[in-house]
Amino acid sequence: MSVLPQFVAAEGPVFLSSVVLGVVWALVNVAWYLLFTWAVECGRVLVWRPVVHRWLQVVAGGVLLVLGVAVAAGG
Repeated sequence: MSVLPQFVAAEGPVFLSSVVLGVVWALVNVAWYLLFTWAVECGRVLVWRPVVHRWLQVVAGGVLLVLGVAVAAGG
């Protein structure tokens, strides 16, 4: 909200302009978070498919194995 005053004209209704810009800012944030929540839900559904879930487990296990070997080797 600290960036809003630079967009308010000195002449005219300063308070009304500030309120309108604040409402627009809030609506943009609500839209962004709704979109983000929808994308996360779609990703969750994708990740919990059995084939994808198994593939992610295999990849994560491989990465942990490589990291463990690197630590054990002192590298």
